[in-house]
Amino acid sequence: MKIGKYCAILGNALGTHKLDQLVNSRPLATLPFDGKYRLIDFQLSNLVNAGITNICGVFSQKNVPSVLDHIRTGREWGLNSLLNHFFVGFYSNDDIGETVTDSTYYPQLLTFLRRSHSVYTVFSTADVLCNINLEQLIHVHEVNQRNMSVVYKKMPKEQMSSVNSVLNLDETDTVSCVKDYDASHYAEDDLIAMSTGIYIINTDFLISLMEVEQYEESPRKLRYLLLDKLVDVAALGYEYAGYMKNIHDVKSYYDANMDMLDPQKFTSLLHATQKVYTKVKNEEATYFANSSEIFNSQFASGSVIEGCVENSIISRRCQLEKEACISDSIIFPNVKIGTGARVQYAIVDKEVEIAPGVQVIGTKEKPIIIEKQGRVTEDRTL
Repeated sequence: MKIGKYCAILGNALGTHKLDQLVNSRPLATLPFDGKYRLIDFQLSNLVNAGITNICGVFSQKNVPSVLDHIRTGREWGLNSLLNHFFVGFYSNDDIGETVTDSTYYPQLLTFLRRSHSVYTVFSTADVLCNINLEQLIHVHEVNQRNMSVVYKKMPKEQMSSVNSVLNLDETDTVSCVKDYDASHYAEDDLIAMSTGIYIINTDFLISLMEVEQYEESPRKLRYLLLDKLVDVAALGYEYAGYMKNIHDVKSYYDANMDMLDPQKFTSLLHATQKVYTKVKNEEATYFANSSEIFNSQFASGSVIEGCVENSIISRRCQLEKEACISDSIIFPNVKIGTGARVQYAIVDKEVEIAPGVQVIGTKEKPIIIEKQGRVTEDRTL
């Protein structure tokens, strides 16, 4: 693939208001996944695996520090050379709403696109988890000579959300209709053509769209602008058939992590033909004491495990003391769980301490969340 022919924009996610405390201090893009990854790792890896290394990420101003802390120089993704770049743009529109953006949003994106001198632009977001071969999408887009192509996935009803959009396509795979998802219109066993928010657009055409939109009274964020133009520009629909998870609320995020305990789904996402890159941590291996009991769980590095872990994902530098038990849970980094404590159906955020003997228990349908840096000294149950 020719260097410089392609660039990319990483946009915001939809529906993050349903992720509760998990996104109070971070964007969905940097939410931990499977013990050692962040959701943005999959976006970036998809791009660099396709040879796209001129990338602009645009985030709300309050979330930029979390993104910069994770990406840093971009070395792990090969973005720290003279020819490869990762830019971060930010805007402030907390009081405007989910769809509309502020006056700083489009000027910085337009500057990036004009300076990129690219022919094509890939746009994607963090709320759809997949390991997609973008080279195939780009090839199909070039062959069909469209101004815009969009990736869709046939999803079961249980994985859809009211923030998603549904595509109708004609016999030539051209998008003929875009509508908001309405659960009442579908049977339980239906497969629904959901827009994934992954696009490839001819850069000159994208610039012309953005130049008009920036002067609207209420300019929309880019993903909404592109969605609105799909039918008008006769966009090509590209079906993705691999593993994909739609992250729109706490339950969908929990389920996506639990999927990684299924060997087939784990292999499909993380050990397909493309590698997933993340920030490297050089730490000692996790220590399992003689008192530990482990069943169908995953562990990152640097933890000390003296208790029981079942059907759970344990991140870096966690401590589980004797007679403590974790089951069906996701544990973020630097968590300490005291002697005899019990954690079940929970998402425990970074740097939490759970006192000895305390019970933290949610349900499979509604996992309980323990907020970042919390101190749990009394039972927490749903």
